[in-house]
Amino acid sequence: MDRSRLDALASRFIENGPTEKEVVLQELRDLGMSPIEAIYVASKVLGLSLPEAKTALYESASWRDRHEGWQDVQSSLGDKPV
Repeated sequence: MDRSRLDALASRFIENGPTEKEVVLQELRDLGMSPIEAIYVASKVLGLSLPEAKTALYESASWRDRHEGWQDVQSSLGDKPV
């Protein structure tokens, strides 16, 4: 994850782009951001903590099609010994 690039993107959103939650999350999806990158940028743009940004991403309509995969990963984490 290139934080410098993501910080620059967040700055552009703040200066020029949308700051409504769903619009920001859709823009990040359209830009091909990974969920982790989108959470990072959304937290900066929307003034959310990382857990809040993760929840916003998970609840957003623009990322809804990814829910099943995320749930599978989360479920499998409990199956593996640490």
